[in-house]
Amino acid sequence: MAVRARAGVRVKDCIGEFEITNFAITCATTKTVSEGKQDCREIVSGPILAANRFRFGLAVAWSVKQDGSVEESKNLGVHVKRLDDDPEACSISLEITILNKKKGQELTLSPDCIFQARGWSRSFDLGDSRRHDGVKGLPLSDVLEPQAGWLHNGSLRVMGKVSVVIGFDAGTAPVAEANGQQEVCESLQALLQTGNLSDVVLKVGSETIDAHRLILAARSPVFERMFSCPMKETTDNEVLVQDFDAISMRALVKYLYTGVVDHVGLESDDYAVNLLQAAHRYEVPGLVDRCVQVLVGRLRVETAAERLEMAELLGNKYFKAQCLEFISLRLGDIQATEAYSRLVSRRPALLKDLVEVQAHGFLRHPSHCAAYKEDGCRGDGTCSGIQAAAPAGRCFALRSSVLCNMIL
Repeated sequence: MAVRARAGVRVKDCIGEFEITNFAITCATTKTVSEGKQDCREIVSGPILAANRFRFGLAVAWSVKQDGSVEESKNLGVHVKRLDDDPEACSISLEITILNKKKGQELTLSPDCIFQARGWSRSFDLGDSRRHDGVKGLPLSDVLEPQAGWLHNGSLRVMGKVSVVIGFDAGTAPVAEANGQQEVCESLQALLQTGNLSDVVLKVGSETIDAHRLILAARSPVFERMFSCPMKETTDNEVLVQDFDAISMRALVKYLYTGVVDHVGLESDDYAVNLLQAAHRYEVPGLVDRCVQVLVGRLRVETAAERLEMAELLGNKYFKAQCLEFISLRLGDIQATEAYSRLVSRRPALLKDLVEVQAHGFLRHPSHCAAYKEDGCRGDGTCSGIQAAAPAGRCFALRSSVLCNMIL
């Protein structure tokens, strides 16, 4: 076989949608200031765009007057933000589409250049003379006009595509190079499907799942502890699974073998919630993050209080911060829901956190900082959660739009 030289970059595309419900009310009540523009407010999604260790979110911004009221005559702004805490810059290209319910009327922005994305900021570096001043020809007044089609039952929907350079290929190799990682995943999936050489059975209600101790233990610390100790499961080769249904456990086991999640299943909130609980119980952080991203992207007035309670029970700081921010922007509507009444009854301590976010836009008590227990909060903004290149107080440990209050 002839050997050919090949060189170039590896690029990964990630696509996500950000829906802002009750957009007009959101604009009127949001307090978050857009970086570098005191006369702008913005709302940012969670890290719905992911390429290896790099995480991005979609952001929508609008102008305000000196008294803080919305300036509808100015253009709507949309951009992408880098949300991870990796110090390395990455090269990206962007495509952002503002969806319109009228067929063919959507607006796509696709800058013909490559940007360097750094830190907690816009995911591109532009000189002052080229600062992003909103979408030309799309003032906020047009967006809020019901007949214009930009609002979908009151919601603004924005699609984002980020193409991220994740590596560089150089050298001499056969062109048809096999994808070793994919081959491993496919082989393990076949092993799971056939049950060949299985040595343990997961019993979930009336159903059973044939599995392999070594794979389960390698992927889940809970299974590792279970199979390493003289427990009933070690001698009987059977694990009785309680509290979770067979659908959730099959999805969990499939992820342990292949790293793949059923995207169709995740379209159901109940499926995502049950899978998140199973992933948390068996200590599978990658699957936890995936489920949380899905649930954050689908927060609704009817479910937000219930999700906040769940985030608190799981101890997931990012999930909790996103729920608090969502609720604070729509508190009047959410207070009328049954889920909020249950939250007040069962978790009254969360109301204190909600009041803090309502009043200040962040959580004031240092114990809410992800770096607090790891490094100790020094009260000066120098902990590992604060990035030097970010605006003062921007905390990467929480990976949210909240600020570190210790230096305010």
